[in-house]
Amino acid sequence: MPHNRDYLPAKDSELVVWSKNFLTLILANAEAWSINQTETRALQTAVTNFQTLQAQADSPAKNSIIVKQKNDAKKILKEKISELVNFRLKNPVITDAQRISLGLHIRDPKPSPIPVPTTIPEMNFELAGVRRLAVPFHDSGSSTKAKPYGVNGAVILYAVLSTPPKSIKDLNQSVLATRTPHIFEFEEEDRGKIVYFAICWQNEKGERGPCSEIVSTIIP
Repeated sequence: MPHNRDYLPAKDSELVVWSKNFLTLILANAEAWSINQTETRALQTAVTNFQTLQAQADSPAKNSIIVKQKNDAKKILKEKISELVNFRLKNPVITDAQRISLGLHIRDPKPSPIPVPTTIPEMNFELAGVRRLAVPFHDSGSSTKAKPYGVNGAVILYAVLSTPPKSIKDLNQSVLATRTPHIFEFEEEDRGKIVYFAICWQNEKGERGPCSEIVSTIIP
């Protein structure tokens, strides 16, 4: 059965440090946490094997065989850690402070409420082929693609019109874009016409934030 292991570092070098700390605390508290010797030995072997092979794979002498052995050892290590985390470390005697020292995440018993978006996303237009427009977007003032907390995606409102719209209400089509850029495909008859856009964030509850000004471009 697959388990969420997002507490494990992605980089091998960081996983070595993380797993050594994890092992140290497991060995120090094994009896109190009801972890038996078979489990501690299996974890210790997995940590040692991965640490050794990771060092070899990070050396000038590395080759494809060593890299495969390192990846296999990494898989086994993750499995041993996951078994402990999803079984033994659910023991109620283990405190949240101890779980944090192990490098694990603690679930918030009272999740933060999802706020209504307050910022306005920015967008621009890129040619993506005949009758195709790519619309990259990002949060106002941000240089990354990250969406604000609690935001599910950007609602892009649009309409192909012969005269400029008087308000957002005139943009009678919309799409929820969860990834950037969003690709629009238009009909052949719309080539050369003007398409008008506006954009706003929408949170996971379907609540929308403030909308941008209406902008336009020509359909290629």
